[in-house]
Amino acid sequence: MNLVLGKEIAVSTSYIKSHPAVPIYKGEESVENLFGMIYHIEIGFYEGSNEKVREYVIVDFKEYELSLEDKESLLSKAKEYCEMKEIDLESEGEIFLLDNEEAESFVEKLFNNMKLIRGLTTKRG
Repeated sequence: MNLVLGKEIAVSTSYIKSHPAVPIYKGEESVENLFGMIYHIEIGFYEGSNEKVREYVIVDFKEYELSLEDKESLLSKAKEYCEMKEIDLESEGEIFLLDNEEAESFVEKLFNNMKLIRGLTTKRG
């Protein structure tokens, strides 16, 4: 396979917003029963002159390997969250079921970038 880099494509992001994380418990609400976390990130962007929004719901689970039943349960809770927040998964949202390390790395990088962007815009004003 011969891979080639293409020409740069300008990406215009109007905003990045993170919503509060939502814990998922297996049983009663206690630290010992924490089974996963839902992270919800909203990214505004322009397509031509129209502003659009893409919403990402990231499910970070705490166990190394999940049974099919546990995966389906987590996805079901993520879909329930999307319904509560009125996220249309057909046109504006996506759910990602990620392992702990991948999710934490992704979310950490995103939040660090958001802090950097916030700092730069604060310094300009």
